[in-house]
Amino acid sequence: MILNPLNKLFLKRLSFKRPAFLIFICIWVFTGCSSTKTLESIEDQEIQYSLISVIHADANYLFHENGVSKKADKVALKKLIALAEKAEHGEVFIFHQKPERRAFLFFPKKDRVYYHYKNGILVNSGKYSPTDGGFTKESELYKALSQNPTSQKTYFAYFGHEIPTFTNRAYHRSSPEMEFSTEIFSNHLQSFSSDIALTILSTCNNGSPLMMERLKDVTQTVIASPQNLHLSYLSLDKFELLESKPQISTHILADSIAQDSFSKLSSFLQTMVTVAVYSLDETRDYTTALSLKYEQHLKSVKAKPLFTNNADCKNIELLDSVMDTTGVNIYFKPASFGRKAGDSTHSGWGCKD
Repeated sequence: MILNPLNKLFLKRLSFKRPAFLIFICIWVFTGCSSTKTLESIEDQEIQYSLISVIHADANYLFHENGVSKKADKVALKKLIALAEKAEHGEVFIFHQKPERRAFLFFPKKDRVYYHYKNGILVNSGKYSPTDGGFTKESELYKALSQNPTSQKTYFAYFGHEIPTFTNRAYHRSSPEMEFSTEIFSNHLQSFSSDIALTILSTCNNGSPLMMERLKDVTQTVIASPQNLHLSYLSLDKFELLESKPQISTHILADSIAQDSFSKLSSFLQTMVTVAVYSLDETRDYTTALSLKYEQHLKSVKAKPLFTNNADCKNIELLDSVMDTTGVNIYFKPASFGRKAGDSTHSGWGCKD
């Protein structure tokens, strides 16, 4: 429902002593042409960029901040809606992957929710059910509704737990049979666009050689954490730069987002904080060799590489011959306590150990 300022003022001045007239006016406001006119006006405005965001909520996302219990997915949703309402020159898609319930044990209830904002206005929303463990349904909705011309930049942000390296563990709690992995993520990311300017992985441990090798032909730049990431997530506040500086380069935007996220996380965390920017045009020359060596290393890792914290890849002897940090800009704060408290540097690459 969209009320323009004149409608709001008119309703405010109405006397409640005339109920019949008030009912007539309300019907006119809610069914008349005012909201249509507003929507029609934004249809004519140019879209300069598109931000696609997916919030995974089908798992445990409870965390505590200053003694207050919070759910990470709901916090992320609130922040993304606030960002979308400020995106006056872009469009923002928010896909909230809520747990799936079933009626009569068989029929999905369509619990996932999507929001589509254009020029700061909510123009579409609805519920849907997934068809797989990736983003098939989300990409179908995006393609059906997006008004972003292919000449403009597309950005993607994912909020959730660590995207698993392999498909041998359940990721979606309510649909454990649906597979999700690094390979599925990268393949389905291409279904939104084959040329994404920036991908943000607001997850733990996904700043890895295998992830960047998978993404090198899908996206130009990635922001990710090579190790643990607090469930308060990375901050997207600096996306507002697309409004004030529409010609800003992807590199400067990515670095601004990473710096801002690092600063906010470091302000209250005593544990290690790692936020890295990966320029995939620069890393592509060596990630194939690095990821192959890393896959070889994973065969010797006893614990299945899912939801176990990474180590710095520079400390894995097998990777010494192919280790490189070209194109990786790491923001690093060591832990204030524990055996890693003395670390002064980080390669920017995270590996299971």
